[in-house]
Amino acid sequence: MASAAGRRLLPVSLRLQQARTTLTRHSPAPWRVYSTDAAPKVVTLTEFQRRKIENCFDFYDINNDGILRFDEDFETALKAYIRLNGWTEDSKQYVQYYRRWVAFWNNLYAGKMYRREGKGDQQITREEFRTMWTQALTNRTDINKAPRWVRDLIPNTYHAIDTDGDNTLKLKDYEKFFEAFGRNGAAADIFNKLDINGDGMVSRTEWDIHMQDFFISEDETRPGNHLWGYLQ
Repeated sequence: MASAAGRRLLPVSLRLQQARTTLTRHSPAPWRVYSTDAAPKVVTLTEFQRRKIENCFDFYDINNDGILRFDEDFETALKAYIRLNGWTEDSKQYVQYYRRWVAFWNNLYAGKMYRREGKGDQQITREEFRTMWTQALTNRTDINKAPRWVRDLIPNTYHAIDTDGDNTLKLKDYEKFFEAFGRNGAAADIFNKLDINGDGMVSRTEWDIHMQDFFISEDETRPGNHLWGYLQ
């Protein structure tokens, strides 16, 4: 029979280090993961798309320095999110969510590294963020024709917000997500609009609809265009 020591979990610092290994320079290059995608066509974002992309960038840029970084923005928000849920750093939930958010960041970072367009510096500037979305959103009618990293980002974002992993987003999940990034105020109103059938939850089907609207819709009344806060 295994001893109690043998059954003990690894220290949380080691488990988190394992979760972070994909952030190191030794990880598989994102552009290789997505190398089967068709070559991007460079187009220009519409003015409305540009506003949405800028709004999304501002949401993630917690310290307002014009650069997205995992440790200074996403990890800061993650730790706030975990505190809001009442978890501790030695809890199972903490490690699970750390892994989810590492995957979330890596997926977003893959957009910058798509076809080796950017430098492997583990950060995304505002200009790089705008450029990677300009290259990705060449098809304005079908998100399924977007690069794979865009398609993967849809469920990865959903799972980063879904607190209990039940594949539904509830108001408390969305409010805590906004609060973790320091964006308070409009979360409840936006969530109620995202809840298409009024059942108090945003399903994966509803989320997919809203994300497609965010990427390609030109109708400002569509709630998906305001996933990261109302446009200015």
